[in-house]
Amino acid sequence: MSRPAQIRFLSRFAAAYDPVVGFMGFPPLWKALADVAAPAAGEWTLDVCTGTGGAALELARRGARVVGLDLAAGMLRRAQRKRHTAAPAVPYFVRMDARQLAFADRSFPLVTCSMALHEMAEAERTRTLTEIARVASGRVVIAEYRVPREARQRLLFRVSRAFEYAESDDFGAFVRRDLGKRLAQAGLGVAAEHDVGAYRVWVCQRKV
Repeated sequence: MSRPAQIRFLSRFAAAYDPVVGFMGFPPLWKALADVAAPAAGEWTLDVCTGTGGAALELARRGARVVGLDLAAGMLRRAQRKRHTAAPAVPYFVRMDARQLAFADRSFPLVTCSMALHEMAEAERTRTLTEIARVASGRVVIAEYRVPREARQRLLFRVSRAFEYAESDDFGAFVRRDLGKRLAQAGLGVAAEHDVGAYRVWVCQRKV
């Protein structure tokens, strides 16, 4: 499925997104990401590819001033409906392309991105990470699949995620290349990694 078609699909079926990702274990991952990010009260935070706002809402509940962005209008509408659940802070949601962020360099002390990079084509992944690094002035926290390094386990991972090959522009390329190396290439130094079930949270610092 091409990326434009994927965006249209996500917008059209946004109502089904939360039940599906709930079954996949995303809510504990969002909470873990917010715990690891540990935003200070009032800290400006950008949540890239926010979807229906799961991670953004968790960050806002911890007091962050969150801007969540996504290209899928239907997903953003769902996120807007959930804003009232995010006391003490309430996130803002805007439609924006992660490959071309409309923010100045070093605009956000904290930037997050959860379970979106694996859905992109390789060039889009590279551009998105470059933009994330550009607008970050401090911490960057990325949540994604934890791809096994051992050959047999990697094969089992590929088989168990067969649906991702149909959904993603290039899931195979995501699996083949270590995400940590991608982060480093984008100018993000990995400071820590935290495993959450089938997923991993990378805590990075923008390189000077």
